[in-house]
Amino acid sequence: MSETSGRSDGRRAIVDAHVHLFDHTANRHEFLERRDETFEALVGEYSRLPRRYLIDDYVRDSGSRRVEGIVWYEFLSEDPVREARWGQALADASPIPQAMVALVDFRDPALGERLDLYRALPNVTAVREHLGWDPGDPRRRFAARPDLLGDPAWRAGLSSLRGWDVACGLEVFAHQLPELLDVVRLQPDIRFTLAVMGWPLDLSAEGRERWGQSVAELSRCENVCAEIFAVECVFGMDWTVEVARPWIRTLIDVFGPDRCMIGSHLPIARLSRGFEPLYDAYEELFADLAPGERDSLFRGTATAWFRFDRLGLGLRGGGARPQPHLASEGAEGASAES
Repeated sequence: MSETSGRSDGRRAIVDAHVHLFDHTANRHEFLERRDETFEALVGEYSRLPRRYLIDDYVRDSGSRRVEGIVWYEFLSEDPVREARWGQALADASPIPQAMVALVDFRDPALGERLDLYRALPNVTAVREHLGWDPGDPRRRFAARPDLLGDPAWRAGLSSLRGWDVACGLEVFAHQLPELLDVVRLQPDIRFTLAVMGWPLDLSAEGRERWGQSVAELSRCENVCAEIFAVECVFGMDWTVEVARPWIRTLIDVFGPDRCMIGSHLPIARLSRGFEPLYDAYEELFADLAPGERDSLFRGTATAWFRFDRLGLGLRGGGARPQPHLASEGAEGASAES
């Protein structure tokens, strides 16, 4: 199997599973206008973060790999619907296929209207909600309160996704994973993205054991895929492969490469290693895996999970065929070309 699908120029073919493209003159991002303690607690000191980061900037940063697609994520704008419409216009003009992940609030009384607006945007193939709640640090609290995952009204809102082939990312910290597991088990017809590797806060041996048990339980639910990105947010801006290895490899061991995908987290990753050193680290972490398994991690899983078949990007060059829990009816029939 080829790991450099399409025309071969020696570069690794990737689908970047997590990218932020934004322009503060088009959408208001308050944390870009002033120092935000919550955002800083999650990503570190960010004064060097650009106020505008568009596809040309991304192409320059990612030139060491051949990017076949990106997954655009909302970026905490003041008006998420306006931002999603702007993102759709960006996708329409982009030379790179772009799936989109839009922001939701499952307690919003106008949730149905917002979902209808998102359905009208052809590149929206996923939604997400920030639910992280750190009981020990008030700065790391994105949710309105700590118990939303068990709230009947919130769960009723989540059920609105049934019947729409869209993935749902619920961003939580590791100690919230048992609650997330309850939600996932109750909604077997909804596909869930496990964000930031299940975002461990306790990096001790005991913390890794607890996290490992939780992600293993989640891996038994076939409607969950794991996303590996924001490594710098978990392990610090000066993180090393040695520190990250046991966590990342545990996730791949329990989910399997065909249910894990990796992203750059650009441009936030520029505050740490930057794109090329990050992807070189991924290569080192996955060096012992089979070529097809590496291709799944770098490209195949994200291609299937975020429904790039809708956007004109199929599984090319021998990429892993999407598994039944990943594939839409349209993707199930797609075959990999040699």
